[in-house]
Amino acid sequence: NLRRIYTMESLAPTTGVLVAELAGNEVSPQIYTLNGRGPSSSLRILRHGAAVTELAVSDLPGVPGAVFTVKDSSQDDSDKKRKLDKYIVVSFADATLVLSIGETVEEVGKGSGFLTEAPTLACTALANDCGIVQVHPAGVRIISKGRAKQWDCPGLKRIECASANESQVMIALAGGDLIYFELDQNSGDLQEKLTMNMGGDVSCMDVGTVKSGRTRSMFASVGFRDQTVRIVSLEPGRLLVQRGSTALRARPHSVVLQYMPTAAGGSDDLILTVGLDDGSSVRTGVDPITGSISTSPTGRFLGARPVSVSRITIDSSPATLLLSSRPWISRPDPKSGKHVMAPLSYAPLDHGCSFTSEMIKEGIVATSGTTLRILAVEAEGACIGTADEAFNSNKVDLRYTPRQTCLLECGGGGLPQDARKLLLVLVESDYNDYGMEEKQSMGFDPTGAGQKKKSEKKSGDDGDGMDIDSDEEDENKKKEDDEDDEDDEEEKEQKSTLIRGPVPSSPGHWASCVRLLDPSDGCSTLDCVEMGRNEAAFCCASVRFHSRKGEALLAIGTVTGMTLHPLKYSASHIALYRVVNGSRLQLLHRTKVDDGPVLALAHFQGKLLAGIGQTLRLFEMGKRQLLRKCELRGLPTMVKTIQGAADRAYVGDMMQSMQFVRYDPTANRMILIASDKVSRPIVCQ
Repeated sequence: NLRRIYTMESLAPTTGVLVAELAGNEVSPQIYTLNGRGPSSSLRILRHGAAVTELAVSDLPGVPGAVFTVKDSSQDDSDKKRKLDKYIVVSFADATLVLSIGETVEEVGKGSGFLTEAPTLACTALANDCGIVQVHPAGVRIISKGRAKQWDCPGLKRIECASANESQVMIALAGGDLIYFELDQNSGDLQEKLTMNMGGDVSCMDVGTVKSGRTRSMFASVGFRDQTVRIVSLEPGRLLVQRGSTALRARPHSVVLQYMPTAAGGSDDLILTVGLDDGSSVRTGVDPITGSISTSPTGRFLGARPVSVSRITIDSSPATLLLSSRPWISRPDPKSGKHVMAPLSYAPLDHGCSFTSEMIKEGIVATSGTTLRILAVEAEGACIGTADEAFNSNKVDLRYTPRQTCLLECGGGGLPQDARKLLLVLVESDYNDYGMEEKQSMGFDPTGAGQKKKSEKKSGDDGDGMDIDSDEEDENKKKEDDEDDEDDEEEKEQKSTLIRGPVPSSPGHWASCVRLLDPSDGCSTLDCVEMGRNEAAFCCASVRFHSRKGEALLAIGTVTGMTLHPLKYSASHIALYRVVNGSRLQLLHRTKVDDGPVLALAHFQGKLLAGIGQTLRLFEMGKRQLLRKCELRGLPTMVKTIQGAADRAYVGDMMQSMQFVRYDPTANRMILIASDKVSRPIVCQ
């Protein structure tokens, strides 16, 4: 037997394209493409951005202002490369929510030692199992072995922003005072080392990370409200001495100092990433010895909101998460060493940081509105780390070859805008094939589920209703189930083979259906209406008749018993459907038409414009069928596409290019005003 070893994904052949933002919670639009033919047909949803897996979503009591994760410092040194997170700390305007990470994420409250009646500006686990440090507006709190110590702000001053790592804490008071703390390795306490006035209000800061084999970070980055960022030294004896500075075009919103690997495999580069209030980001290099900032920064506009920057990990290498109107990922290319940026194909996020647990090796915990979300970035196959832009696609399997698609608004014209819903309609048809009902009557099941049910029923109905060897059969079933569970999903996918089904012996057989999809739910199928015997649907359109008060109806053009060579058919119809309860298609009536097959439909001035063979015909809706209003005969070969704008209709002929038609409502007639003399076949619109 033949076994499928490898499949190269391709969008060919593509029979239709639709670009729109239909998911409902994304910034950039999606590209919906109709691909393939026969049983291998599919609808592809293409998104610009890396694929994101949503692992968990939970509601929060309010809108958070920041989110942090605290490592479990009690782990052995052998696990230092991958320390697990112990707490998720969510900061609000006047409170702090502490969640414990285990098999489930649960709220801890005051039992963790955190001060929950105030917002948290920074928190982290200290080295050598010295506890956890929490920075809040009134002071610095150290939680160690069930006890809490606190350093209070001098006088009436308050902490405006802070940053901390496993051995260093830096806070900024109102007025531009910086206070630097360092962990005493012997006593396990934080010691105040130096206080210095920087001469300007601080808007953000970052003390960096401690590299393996070192006890402290050598530099810290500080962003000021005067649109500058400075690099200050944390080296003993030269504390808070300015080493470098750069001017920006907007006020810095967040800063991150991060070591990034190089392609040559040498020492890591020290990268400064700044998120600005105008929605752009700036990335520049910092000399790891002198602390001077590179004179050639790289900037990019990310969105309309201020950019929040944080450190994450992707594929066991450091990366940067940038959050604006949409989330972005920045990381170096493992091969060339160049930095690449790619958006995430996900809803806008407000705050985020890295997340690691026993179940999730490399994740992101983020907030969006009043929800807390745990995500995982699928870097493989998403072009993150390459010179190409990230792109991902989702696939929806179809029954037959897709012919056309259109958008259908669910809800009448009297409903408010927020109560309406956009649905996606697909018409599918295959020549020289049987319909689903005919296949099932022949005993053919393309999914294989029917044979499985029959075999189970047969095994359960043997004998006279008594099951003597039930224990042995149960054990055998358990063994078979265990063996099935051990099979890898990839192997199952490789073993699955598309089955075409029986082939009709005579020409003129068609299989067709109309599919209703919900784009906001991953294009899940809401309803699938199978066409009649040998009836094929070729076109569809959303139409709003004035007589129906603006209600969106679905018009389907069908042809019965059509053969391609020579071109013959027995009947042509235009069927009208309405959407019931937002999930089901209801047939209103069918209208039989003459003069040729119906291959094109379009909404036109509150009526339905149809291309029927060589005739362009305008219909009004009646109670039992469509009513003919006017028509234009004598088009070159066959109408393939129709597009309307105001009183003009742009008609694509199958062999003779474009024809421009104007509708005169006073005389109720259509006039051909222009045509292309060059013969160009029109295949799609």
